[in-house]
Amino acid sequence: MSQTVHITAVVTVPAEHAAAAEAAFAACVVASRREEACRQYVISEDIEKAGRFVANEVWASEAGFEAHLAAPHFKILGDALAKCGAQAEIMKVKPLDEAADAA
Repeated sequence: MSQTVHITAVVTVPAEHAAAAEAAFAACVVASRREEACRQYVISEDIEKAGRFVANEVWASEAGFEAHLAAPHFKILGDALAKCGAQAEIMKVKPLDEAADAA
């Protein structure tokens, strides 16, 4: 059985591009949630700092995550965010509650 992949990403754009980034994320969310390997895909906007977004994703497998990265809708998102001057920190994470549940 494949190991699920958990992603947390923090994406920051200049405040004047926040609306454009939000629209690009919204379009990508719809298509991403339709992907077979998608278990969770949530984009949140920071309410205290304009232009900062957080993505929380869960993928059924590494292959599913890689397929997402190659998907046309994700490439469109990447292009749109690049035009907004986005900076991103992308992390593969391990939820601690899984370790606690096993104990």
